[in-house]
Parts: sequence; C-alpha cells; structure tokens
Amino acid sequence: MDTENIEQKVIEFIASKIEDVDASVINAASEFEELGLDSMDRVQLLFDAEEEFGVTFDDEEVKDFHCVKDIIDYINNHQPTE
Repeated sequence: MDTENIEQKVIEFIASKIEDVDASVINAASEFEELGLDSMDRVQLLFDAEEEFGVTFDDEEVKDFHCVKDIIDYINNHQPTE
C-alpha cells in the first residue's frame, strides 16, 4: 500500500470507530483529544488497528502518539512485506 492509500484507509478506519465524529473532519493532523478519544479509547483503537492493518504497535512508541498521522506513519514504516 502506498502512503496516500494508507492515509485514506486509516482515516476511514478511525471514522468507523468513532460514533460522534463526522469522517469529513478527520485528517492526518487530527489529534486524538479533539476527536474525543480518551486513553482507553486510544488503546482500543490501536488494538483494532493492529488487526486491521497487520502491524504490531510498539508500546514505547505509541506513548508518543498524539494524532492520526502518528498511526499513518507507523503503519507506513512497519507494513508487513507481501
């Protein structure tokens, strides 16, 4: 998957997981806090993203995740090889 495709898929994925947020307002710069995600929501989102995108998030790295772009970049850098 290329970067643009991953970005679109991650945004669509996040939009599907957050009930009260319109997908059109989510972009790479969207911060988790402004999307209404508390720490437990973030953990669940990342757990679900691992399954969806076939990656395993490193616990130490995800501590620094604050926005959608952090997930996009991680997936770009840790894509399983086909």
